[in-house]
Amino acid sequence: MSEPSPQPNYADQFRCIGPDCEQSCCAGWGAYVDKATYKKYRETPGLRQAAARHIELNRAGRDAFRYARIKFRADGRCPFLADDNLCEIQKQHGAAYLSRTCAQYPRALVSFDGGTQRALYLSCPEAARLVLLSPQLLPERNGKRYLPTQDSAPSPEASAVTRALREFALDVLQDRSYPLWQRLLVLGIVCQRVQEPAAPSPSGSTQLLAQYGAMLREGSLRPSLDGIPARPGLQLELVLRLIRGRFQLEQPDRHFAELVAEFLRAIGHSPETPAEQMAARYQDAYVGCLAPFEDAYPCFLENYVLNHIFRARFPFAELPGEPQRSAEPLTSYVLLALHYRVLHSLLMGAAARRGRGFSSNDAVRVVHSFARGVEHHPAFCHELEKFAHAPELRQTDGMALLLRN
Repeated sequence: MSEPSPQPNYADQFRCIGPDCEQSCCAGWGAYVDKATYKKYRETPGLRQAAARHIELNRAGRDAFRYARIKFRADGRCPFLADDNLCEIQKQHGAAYLSRTCAQYPRALVSFDGGTQRALYLSCPEAARLVLLSPQLLPERNGKRYLPTQDSAPSPEASAVTRALREFALDVLQDRSYPLWQRLLVLGIVCQRVQEPAAPSPSGSTQLLAQYGAMLREGSLRPSLDGIPARPGLQLELVLRLIRGRFQLEQPDRHFAELVAEFLRAIGHSPETPAEQMAARYQDAYVGCLAPFEDAYPCFLENYVLNHIFRARFPFAELPGEPQRSAEPLTSYVLLALHYRVLHSLLMGAAARRGRGFSSNDAVRVVHSFARGVEHHPAFCHELEKFAHAPELRQTDGMALLLRN
């Protein structure tokens, strides 16, 4: 039997802090109720009337997991949410009465390689703190920072190449002898090579990964990586296009909207400001404000990317709202790079606004607000998937444009 794929364990460390949390899990969102829980509510005297009033059958795309949904109040709060931001159902009937959605969040349970892996949704502030501020997110084992899955037969989708890509991604992303953007770029080049029309056979693909691993260890890629120039003007144009796309779909909640407003102020965005001037301010926000934070917290964005690898099931990314469909490796990678670019730019805006006062708490706030505004918005994720098929972003030059500051 082939070696099982890497398995994270940090999600098991998560503990909800309840009313001490600065955010409510469900405020401003919807919540599905699975069929078994819905039936339990309708059969429980103390819940029957409330369920009939506040829960409706899901008419669109109903399955056992999304059988019904809670009707949120006009102010965006769940009708079962108490004033102390705790769930009245859990308080009165216990955790066994929570729906699967409410019981699992912020844990992301992902099927991969014949088992179930657990990551965390960083839209939860406490989960974001646990992941982003951990000095070593993944434990080491035999020189690699991962633990094996259960001893089970791999699924057909999770081939030897799939597992090799996952392991290569985890190894290269934790090699801090290279800047994070270079690690991400090498991962993209490998995904491109594995998937190109003249792609090597499975054995050839694993050899290709081994070759790139050797070149990274030897440093032979370093001169070409170091020679890639920053192109702030083109990168900023791309970021603004992505942000506009999010607002055109729906007005985000105020936390995400405030992040965008901070970013636009940082670059001096206005119809009268020359594009060259905005690009210069954009680059200054990175060099003078965010780069010092990255030096002080090298784990921060690295951990974001590692959690994304597990949460989004790289290299076969799950597509939000479409559980039966997944993206292939290169699209999975470009989706990761797009998320990274938007988040990184919003971090630059927040850092520019606070200057030397920009703290890890500020950065965590940016990430969980970004996650709520982007990662949990299926329509925008669908737009990002279409964007990820743009030919220019699937080439090395386009990948470098997304990543290099």
